[in-house]
Amino acid sequence: MSTSTDTPTSTPVDSATPTRDGSLLGDRIIAVIVIVLGAVVLFLAFGFPAPGQPEDPGTAALPRLIGGALVVLGVMLFFNCEKNIFLPEPGSRLRTGLIVVASVAYTFALTPLGFMLSSLIFMVFGLLIMGIRSILRLVLVPVIISVAVYYLFTDALGVYLPSGIIEGILP
Repeated sequence: MSTSTDTPTSTPVDSATPTRDGSLLGDRIIAVIVIVLGAVVLFLAFGFPAPGQPEDPGTAALPRLIGGALVVLGVMLFFNCEKNIFLPEPGSRLRTGLIVVASVAYTFALTPLGFMLSSLIFMVFGLLIMGIRSILRLVLVPVIISVAVYYLFTDALGVYLPSGIIEGILP
């Protein structure tokens, strides 16, 4: 007499099989690609010239930070992919696609409309896509962030951002 509970209708559960949210192998492949990309960025960043001043972080600081972050996040994805903690919630493909389309439209609108106006429109659409319906949040957050980032870059950092059609209005 066998104590096995296997019947023709039951199927064994294997943790390495693809789930409905994505495959374990696919997540691991992407993790390896991210780790390799981060390692290449780090390798290339160490070839940058040394900074002129001791307190100057130099031109390699940001690429080293990005490369290190890619390696760390790739390792986290590699070891946590079976937990599905990095996967988006079901039904978010449409929102992700709309954000990508809005981002492409934003890049094309940046020069003719200017940074402030195109950023304001992009943030409003982004908030709507994410499900924000509060008029106060849809108006206040984009206006504050657009104005603050514009003046941070133009006044504090001395970086030119396109003014676009509202060029005469801005101080």
